[in-house]
Amino acid sequence: MKVGVIGLGKMGSRMAIRLLNKGHQISVYNRDMAKAIEFAKVNGVTLLKTPRDVALNCDFILVCITDFNAVKEVFFGKKGIVAARRKQIIIANSSTISPEQSKYCAERLRQKRIELIVMPVMGGPSAAEKGELVPIVSGPKAAFLKVKPIIDKLGKSVFYIGEDAASANVIKLALNLNIALIAGALSEGIILVKAAHIKPEIFIKIINATYFKTGLSENKGPKMVKNDFEPSFYLKNMLKDLELITSTSQSIGISLPLTSITQHIYRAANNMGYSDLDYTALTAFMAVINGLDTK
Repeated sequence: MKVGVIGLGKMGSRMAIRLLNKGHQISVYNRDMAKAIEFAKVNGVTLLKTPRDVALNCDFILVCITDFNAVKEVFFGKKGIVAARRKQIIIANSSTISPEQSKYCAERLRQKRIELIVMPVMGGPSAAEKGELVPIVSGPKAAFLKVKPIIDKLGKSVFYIGEDAASANVIKLALNLNIALIAGALSEGIILVKAAHIKPEIFIKIINATYFKTGLSENKGPKMVKNDFEPSFYLKNMLKDLELITSTSQSIGISLPLTSITQHIYRAANNMGYSDLDYTALTAFMAVINGLDTK
């Protein structure tokens, strides 16, 4: 299969590099053409000018972009994938959008005889480049099985949820909910210890010596106490996901009170200038509102 990658952000670019390193010829498109030109020059991939061109030249297209507006433009815009009028393409959308938005896209693409599999992934840019992501897949099983050998090169564990396009998005949102709440709890623990004039490094060491440690406390905790918020996942993107989670919970008639509170906290941090830092910059925001830091 000829593989295309649309979206060369932190995740899409690393997935493209992974597939390139595993022997695939890759064609790419990115809305920021300057970034795409530089990526193509460094990595030796084929650069295409529109999503339509990607659809004309590729059989399998991996999409990893910011939000639903961007997805709609890439899929259905004047120079989008549908404009190629090419059937039997398989798209894997790794963009985090709502379950209802995935259903909308799947139905419209199905009318054009284009198969959509929804494929959010767990893991950051480093995991993407190493092939250690955890892809979560839903959509037509036959289409999934056709492209599974490619997806297997991206992930250490691949989970197929079912035919309903929305299923993978629900799982992804539930997982990101946990990450946001854990980051919030870890931030508050650091601030409590710091306010008591105890070095927060010892708090991180102790929690990581217990049953209650997490990958987040092990990998991000030492950086959080040093105010190292180099982004692997932007705070503004975590806020976007929390908004998707709360709107999804409302649409199915359930209450997620902890998530709602966490959403408001991330909104405040975003509005105070932490949006382009890592989502764990919640620690710095909490230090400021508690008078422990004036930055």
